[in-house]
Amino acid sequence: MRSSILFIIVLVFGFISCEKEIDINIPSVKEQLVVEASINQRFASLNYVFINKTIDYFKPDLSLNGFSNAEVFITEGSVVGTDTIYNGTRYQFVAISDSLLPGIYVNPLFMGKENTPYALDITMQDGRKVNGKTFIGKAPFIDSLVHWNEIENNDTNAFFWMQWFDGPEQNNYRMALYNNVDSTLFGWGAAQRFYTFDDELLNNTKRPFRTFRGYDYGDTINIFLSSVGRPEYLFWESFGNAANNGGPFATPVSVKSNVTGAIGSFTGYAIENRRIILR
Repeated sequence: MRSSILFIIVLVFGFISCEKEIDINIPSVKEQLVVEASINQRFASLNYVFINKTIDYFKPDLSLNGFSNAEVFITEGSVVGTDTIYNGTRYQFVAISDSLLPGIYVNPLFMGKENTPYALDITMQDGRKVNGKTFIGKAPFIDSLVHWNEIENNDTNAFFWMQWFDGPEQNNYRMALYNNVDSTLFGWGAAQRFYTFDDELLNNTKRPFRTFRGYDYGDTINIFLSSVGRPEYLFWESFGNAANNGGPFATPVSVKSNVTGAIGSFTGYAIENRRIILR
């Protein structure tokens, strides 16, 4: 009986101790610029520059935090021997709207070209500068695309498989899958699934890809398979690892930016696009 009473006393004191408030002094996070600059050779809606800022996890500001007073330029370059010269057309990207989409810059006259380098130059209103370089390479060509249905527990799941040829050079890919009857993708963030991979294990041969997580029967899948540069690949791979890292209290993952003066990426996408209705 004494042992039971002692257990109850310990348990009561345990609950009392759990109610004690503990103050943790966690320093605020220093604000940094965040840039997502994306260009491609095929879709005007995917040519944009988004300038944002980091937020303090413990003092979140749920607004878009975009900066709309920056000067943004993208300059076309050329490769001469072993040198890259940025002496081509200089395009200014302007902010869409301060109220609706703060921080998003576009130029409807710009369209990227395959096998062409580009330079990004941003000057903030307070004088801070962001610079970056990217290269739009050659788009992959999907030569096979098939789909099928599997029935499990009276549910019909749809899958697809495709392949393309991966050349002997090092190739890096980012793929977005957009489940919508409208094939227009306004910003990469609208896609539901992303895959980032290279050809370290499978090179200079046919490269297969298949979905293992099914879609619903009748879904319309828009496939955006893109060739990207190695620094851009490393950024998006590290970005995905950080996004799936278990929250702000998990072990930090370093995001490998390919721009200077900010966190983020300037990515040139050489896009191959296909559309498939899974029925």
